Amino acid sequence: MSGIPDEELMMRFQQGSAHAFELLFEKYRCPVFTFLCRMLGQQRAAAEDLLQEVFVRVAKAKELYEPRARFSTWLFTVARNHCINFIRSRRYLQNSVSLSMDEAPEGPGSSLADRLPGAEDGATAVARSDLQAELEHAICALPTAYREAFLLHAVEGFSHEEAARILDLKPATVRTHFHRARGMLRESMKGTFPEYGGQE
Repeated sequence: MSGIPDEELMMRFQQGSAHAFELLFEKYRCPVFTFLCRMLGQQRAAAEDLLQEVFVRVAKAKELYEPRARFSTWLFTVARNHCINFIRSRRYLQNSVSLSMDEAPEGPGSSLADRLPGAEDGATAVARSDLQAELEHAICALPTAYREAFLLHAVEGFSHEEAARILDLKPATVRTHFHRARGMLRESMKGTFPEYGGQE
């Protein structure tokens, strides 16, 4: 990956550089896919379709981007809004299925167990897989508002202020949603879920 900041790459894309857009796509396709997949309750096929649609929208709306905000904040705003529209659409209602505990996201940054403290390096593959499945199930069971706040802050690493811009909410509201999500995760995982401090 080049050392060029995302914002500079996006500005180069605005000026006609297709390569700059390719670099942004390669950097963010996995994080955006993982976010979409979890938002959709592990519907991987739907998340793959939405991923392509999101970047098509980004390409078409390139002139709307202004470097005052981080590119990642703008990108996840586009992804979240498109995902919410999809969830509300008839297509989602027709395709909606029960969560399969066997369907865990793949790729960099996709394992929630890897991102939360308490997962032991020496744990067996089976135990680790079971923990990941339980964590993913617990995340998908959160109310949408709490799930969004938790994924953006704890998983994607956005500050509460950045997440608030993505979700069009006040930072205090996002912070409340995050803490409630964290409490619900502790309760749903009971003794299995390690005490999670997270970012404040």
